Amino acid sequence: WLMNIGPDKGPLVQEMAGRLPTGARILELGAYCGYSSIMMSNTFGDAASITSIEVDADAVDSCRRNVEVAGLSNRITFIHGPSSKVLETLDAQPFDLVFLDHWKDLYKRDLEIIENRGLLKQGSIVVADNVGDVFNPAEYLTYVRECGHYDTENREATIEYTNAPDAVEISVYKGR
Repeated sequence: WLMNIGPDKGPLVQEMAGRLPTGARILELGAYCGYSSIMMSNTFGDAASITSIEVDADAVDSCRRNVEVAGLSNRITFIHGPSSKVLETLDAQPFDLVFLDHWKDLYKRDLEIIENRGLLKQGSIVVADNVGDVFNPAEYLTYVRECGHYDTENREATIEYTNAPDAVEISVYKGR
């Protein structure tokens, strides 16, 4: 079993390509092995750039090696560290897409940091993986659905490489 977006949910993220501008800036929280970074880079094209935050140093090393083999090192940057600390250090230039796929109990906290730092603009898309019931996503889902900052939709899916039910929440930022 791999903790990556997998073939079932990959097309959901790839669908976002049609909604993003050329040269999109993408922020990923949770890199694991670099699978989703590579998939997004290949989907969004040469002009897109991806910044990926990962707390596990060994995972960051693996990601960098995988991305190098894929020939995408010039388009994907991995930053090692806890998401809350790294987010505070990023330039306040908004991202077009934010992909949440790290510790599920950090989704709401980190999204609020992202908002407060001005890392979203009107039309930015936030994709949250693993928001099915098994992951206890109520706090995050309540926030994006009721805070008034997002138009949001839920897509049914399965947990990676299983038939167990899961979901992805796709939220478009309207601003505050």
